Amino acid sequence: MITRFARRVVPGFLLCVALFTAGCGGGNGSTTTTTELTLTSATAVLGQNGFTSGTANRAGPADATTLSQPLGGAAGVSGGAFYVPDYGNSRLLGFNTAPTITNSAANFAIGQADFTASLPNSGANHLALPGAAWVGGGRLVIADTGNNRVLIWNTPPTANTLPDVIVGQTDIDGNSPGLSATALNSPVAAAIAGNRLFVVDQNNNRVLIWNTVPTQNGTAADLVLGEADFVTNAAATAQNRLSQPSGIWTDGFRLLVADGGNNRVMYWTSIPSTNGSNASFVVGQATFTFSSTAVSGQTMNTPVGLASDGTRLFVADSGNNRVLIFNSFPIANNTAADDVLGQESFTRNTANDDDGSATNPQDGTAETAPTARTLSRPTGVFYLNGRLYVTDRGNNRILLFSE
Repeated sequence: MITRFARRVVPGFLLCVALFTAGCGGGNGSTTTTTELTLTSATAVLGQNGFTSGTANRAGPADATTLSQPLGGAAGVSGGAFYVPDYGNSRLLGFNTAPTITNSAANFAIGQADFTASLPNSGANHLALPGAAWVGGGRLVIADTGNNRVLIWNTPPTANTLPDVIVGQTDIDGNSPGLSATALNSPVAAAIAGNRLFVVDQNNNRVLIWNTVPTQNGTAADLVLGEADFVTNAAATAQNRLSQPSGIWTDGFRLLVADGGNNRVMYWTSIPSTNGSNASFVVGQATFTFSSTAVSGQTMNTPVGLASDGTRLFVADSGNNRVLIFNSFPIANNTAADDVLGQESFTRNTANDDDGSATNPQDGTAETAPTARTLSRPTGVFYLNGRLYVTDRGNNRILLFSE
């Protein structure tokens, strides 16, 4: 099960860890509760032929069933094609329908000529170290991170076809980083909702918004978040600033950004309409001025991927080797998570820590191999048809957790 709602909650416990600063949680004042949790098992795995292997491409060449350091979340729609970004192999693996069983083979690859090619390239049919994918508004959008561009297909492709629109570059062969309303520097995630395009421009410490999905290459963005204008890119910790943002989720009305460098998630309850708009709430920190790391139900360490089923919020808390689950969208700063995957409690954060016990499976020491219940640096989450697809980057796989 993804969530365990019937749990005994013990109130009044303070959970804290001192990291690089004196005091509890670096002084962010976080408190939470202890709960009876157990490690939850995934029901299937992609990229590996079982739950106990985790090497890139299974220590061999790439093929239709392997992954290498996948970075961002998968994407797809019910009954349609499904896409898995494969960062280390510089490709997007495509499935005709969403995979549900272990070791499923992709039906096609985007960004490479075949399933065995894996080198990064620029140009027409190529990708370089792609980040997260997104399907929305009848389109596919992919952050082509290494080529400093975002690619848009007006119809989700089922083969290695050319994109219809490129942003961040003026033509299909360009890949130079830049800082302007038309340039990008290592975009890692993009989303389309409400006929808007949103791009996480990581190395420029900002999110760009196009109020209408672009139809021409090199179209300038209309709005920037995290900076006051399109020509500044300094990282900062404030209500309207970002530091190395890494993920995004939106339904066209609400907007959430994983602000990885500040160890938090920023939440705008409505889509901003002016540059440098303040976020409404912050998750993972007590206030907008904190950026410390800690391990508890209210703190984060380099969150990357975000997803939602419309009610719940899922956060890939990469540095804590876990996925946090919030049963509803936060309506206050410092909201505590309700559940966790990859760890037995909110105070555990060791990667691949599973001794196999049903009652006390973790001892704080990583095992030599992953299991169906562990995570290592998860960087993506995606929810579809009652399943949560978790990009388990450190184990070179995607885990499927079924309701």
